[in-house]
Amino acid sequence: MPLFNALARSLDPLHGVQAATRQAFDHWYRQAKIPQIRYVAFLTMALYLIYAAIEQNVTSEQVLARFIVHGLMVPGALLAVGVLSFQPSRQRTMFTILTVAPVCTAAANLHFNFGTPLFVHFAPEIYLNLMWTFAVSGLTLRQALATASASVLVILVVTLDHSLQPGMQRLHLIWILASFSFGLLSAFLLERAHKRMFLHQDRLALSASLDGLTGLWNRSRMERFLVEEIARANRYGTPFSVVLIDIDHFKSVNDTHGHAVGDSVLRQFATLLRDSVRVLDKVGRLGGEEFLIVLPENDAAQAKQAVQALQQRINGFAFDRVQRKTASFGIAEYRPGESLDSLLERADQAMYRAKASGRDRIEAL
Repeated sequence: MPLFNALARSLDPLHGVQAATRQAFDHWYRQAKIPQIRYVAFLTMALYLIYAAIEQNVTSEQVLARFIVHGLMVPGALLAVGVLSFQPSRQRTMFTILTVAPVCTAAANLHFNFGTPLFVHFAPEIYLNLMWTFAVSGLTLRQALATASASVLVILVVTLDHSLQPGMQRLHLIWILASFSFGLLSAFLLERAHKRMFLHQDRLALSASLDGLTGLWNRSRMERFLVEEIARANRYGTPFSVVLIDIDHFKSVNDTHGHAVGDSVLRQFATLLRDSVRVLDKVGRLGGEEFLIVLPENDAAQAKQAVQALQQRINGFAFDRVQRKTASFGIAEYRPGESLDSLLERADQAMYRAKASGRDRIEAL
């Protein structure tokens, strides 16, 4: 098992990434598996009903018990899995049934058939059970490995001594090994492929949310942050403020020094903003020389204190070629029930009031 864990880590695309990303993948992967779990459960239920009907015609031993298990209990468990898959709040129960049922099914097979001439005919159900657990059931690799390992343990406890005796029964061990190893490999490769796809989608989503020049959040992502913050404020009554920032006389930088220097100033200005805020604050570029900061849990007075510290840092920074630059700041605290457009409009008015009052100023509305 340590060797397998080391191999899994070396081939795992998510190995070494942040815990939040792994948690996001786990949630995404489980939800992506729900349709597979649902349809596989219904299909397997139908196959077990057919199996139970055929079983009644091919053996006369423990007929009633076999029917109860294969015609009622196993299909009933699978029906429950399929139904619960439609109810997000009950999916924990669904996964519990899905991980326990294969072990119980393997145990039932051994109880009915091991030690009788029938075992050679009914043993394939055990091997299919292991393959089904890994490759078909919809369980994650970790869940499938735990379930299949438990099934193998039950099988070996019952059959190992008999299977080690000379004779054809030794083939039972190779079929167990083959079904377990093929199933494990297929589940491992499938989950690895899903992880790569998840990371690719995550990178695309992140790229679509960033400003290409500064690396800050872009306008559309900042607007989504604001929608989320407004919803939180309306639900919990917590304050938050926004700060609209415009670099003073930025056009003269491009006109005098060229756009390359202007881009450098924008990047340095963005770094100043990013390094001067809290971890929970959101900083974005709206376009041109306009920037926006979202300050969760800050009222206007607290926002003004934060902006004053930021203003001092900007005024004391030496930008490439142009040395000193200043900025004008407009602050607006969210008012309960206010629309996003109204909030940004007030911040915009405050910023233009700062510019009209001589620039390098902080105004709040």
